[in-house]
Amino acid sequence: MTSGEDFKAAIEGLIGDYPICEYAFLKPEELVYSDKVRFICETTCPRYGKSWACPPVIPSVETCMDAFKAYEHVFLFSTVAEVSDSMNNDVCLVAKRDHEQVTLDLRRAFRDRFGAVLALSTGCRICDDCTYPDTPCRFPDERLSSVESHGVLIMETASSLGISYDCGNNIVTYFSLIFFNTKAS
Repeated sequence: MTSGEDFKAAIEGLIGDYPICEYAFLKPEELVYSDKVRFICETTCPRYGKSWACPPVIPSVETCMDAFKAYEHVFLFSTVAEVSDSMNNDVCLVAKRDHEQVTLDLRRAFRDRFGAVLALSTGCRICDDCTYPDTPCRFPDERLSSVESHGVLIMETASSLGISYDCGNNIVTYFSLIFFNTKAS
């Protein structure tokens, strides 16, 4: 385990190998939450009730917030990608998959250094058709739930930290959160 402020230097040394645009260290209580995000999931998201990484499999926002309290720190980071048409879901999906790979790689690195972690990102798209609810997830170790599925208002959180989310036309920005502890629990 890394203690004190040393963990920040260790992480900053690690992330130099990845295309991270901006990042911040914060405490779980500094995240901006709202139950309204879950309402949006339920009423407008086509993935609701169709994925092992989405509600209703994900517990209530209140339960998620309580689970976050098990962690001392959150590492928020973004990646950006220039795409030919930011309104074209197919081209954005390629950039999203690149971001998800960075998240998976960092999750592994954080686990190696800090032990148990929780990583949230843009939502799972590993399989074209999720096995939910008929059979177990084919890739539970690769699955990433979305930040929003846990009630986090990522744009408001990023804004409160001075992190950009609108980088211009045909630039897409993706965010992830990694929850971790620096001392033995």
